[in-house]
Amino acid sequence: MRLSPTGLDLIKRRNGLTLKARQDVSGLWFIGYAHYGDVSEGMEITQPEAEAKLEHEIGRFETQLAGMLTVPVSQGQWDALLLLVFDYGLARLRNSILLRHVNASDFERAAAEFSKWIQVRGRPDIGMVKRRDAERQMFLQGSPAA
Repeated sequence: MRLSPTGLDLIKRRNGLTLKARQDVSGLWFIGYAHYGDVSEGMEITQPEAEAKLEHEIGRFETQLAGMLTVPVSQGQWDALLLLVFDYGLARLRNSILLRHVNASDFERAAAEFSKWIQVRGRPDIGMVKRRDAERQMFLQGSPAA
């Protein structure tokens, strides 16, 4: 399964495009659409390079997420899970209660878990609260999130 155009647009809108490396609140360098890792001070990229980095990262997430799921999911559920992974990473999802509920086909309980993924640097963050609420709705209804 692939991230829908709606999900891709949401990632882009949420993260914005940064063509010159910047540091986040924790001091980590990022560039493009929140690309981390091989980024250092002074680094610059073009928009096509940012798009390529994003596509590569999403492709890696899709492959690994597919390997963690043991039940079929809807497009809305898939998108919501990938959006969560984009913010918190695959390792955190892999051992989560949320994933256990998904794999047990207990989608109501899985949806309730989204509200627990709201911390930035150990503190609740209003931006993450809004993201998780939109993803929970997307997960339950398959509708586009804001």
